[in-house]
Amino acid sequence: MKKILISGYYGFDNSGDDAILKAIVKDLNENSSSIKITAFSNNPTYTEKIYNIKAVNRFEIKNVIGAIKDCDLFISGGGSLLQDVTSTRSLLYYLVLMRLAKLFNKPVMVYANGIGPINGKMNRFLTRRILNRVDLITLRDEESNLFLKDLGIKNKNIHVTADPVFTLEPTEEKSIDKILEKEGIPKDKLLVGVSVRKWDNTENLVDNVTKAIDYVIEEYGVSVVLIPMHYPEDLSISEDILDKVTKKGCYVLSNKYNVEDIMGVIKKLEIIIAMRLHSLIYAATQGIPMVGIAYDPKIVGFLKSIDMEYMCSVENMDYNQLIKNVQYVWDNKEELRNKLIETDKEMKNRALKNVHMALELLKK
Repeated sequence: MKKILISGYYGFDNSGDDAILKAIVKDLNENSSSIKITAFSNNPTYTEKIYNIKAVNRFEIKNVIGAIKDCDLFISGGGSLLQDVTSTRSLLYYLVLMRLAKLFNKPVMVYANGIGPINGKMNRFLTRRILNRVDLITLRDEESNLFLKDLGIKNKNIHVTADPVFTLEPTEEKSIDKILEKEGIPKDKLLVGVSVRKWDNTENLVDNVTKAIDYVIEEYGVSVVLIPMHYPEDLSISEDILDKVTKKGCYVLSNKYNVEDIMGVIKKLEIIIAMRLHSLIYAATQGIPMVGIAYDPKIVGFLKSIDMEYMCSVENMDYNQLIKNVQYVWDNKEELRNKLIETDKEMKNRALKNVHMALELLKK
């Protein structure tokens, strides 16, 4: 049995990162019967239970080093791991793991990452030094490829693929109906989704999103579902918005659900207004038209990659611009849905290239 070790932001109750790990594990197991998978996690017990793999506490250095020594392939797995907007410490953590793997002569793959921004001079130097030494880099968007070129990466083995989450499937509709019933969301009206996270100017974000929800309830006669993607902070801002909505017909998913469940809820929507990247990716996989709220280049990059450039910036958000995007997406939702369904097929195929390249690297 070949041993694959996966590093990422796992075990932090973030639906997007959980979805990445779930997709990578699923795709690897579906394409090879002779591998054993381990992942670094903030919550190893939970990760082992949910994904049926071995997990190692990402902060227990001795066990981390032992797992790297013992693996046959090291994967730096998915998401926005290599950036210093969150923190330099986070960037250095992932870079050090890759460096250790190379010191132990392990093949290293950067798996469908979205890379950047990296602004610190030393951070850019270290990232360039290590990425030039890894064996394979796959990227989830063209913007990350352009960033690597700007960074001066000379690695010849770089490929633009797609986010692994495109290979996941939602929970069956019958189970989703039970979730909506449990949450007190009626089925007598069409549904519009909203998924946001806290940001620097949260008050402005909450005010504008609240007004937009009031508008869509009044204008389109729909119910609105607030969908938290990261617990508990997304639930907190969702409840703040719910408290300020004046029109009847707004609800929040107050319980925590798995990746496939949230995908299934999103599949029920007419459109979604979304801020977190993977809420937009979930929507894309289900053919749900979207309006993006961009807080990071990765949001812009993704929406461009699927030709859904209906978005506004979270910085100095303008209510009129937000509503103009909502109106366009609503009025053209059937055409946009058909386009997304075709795009999803292409993205699935591109996402599966990640696993095929990983398994080829494992054979070498």
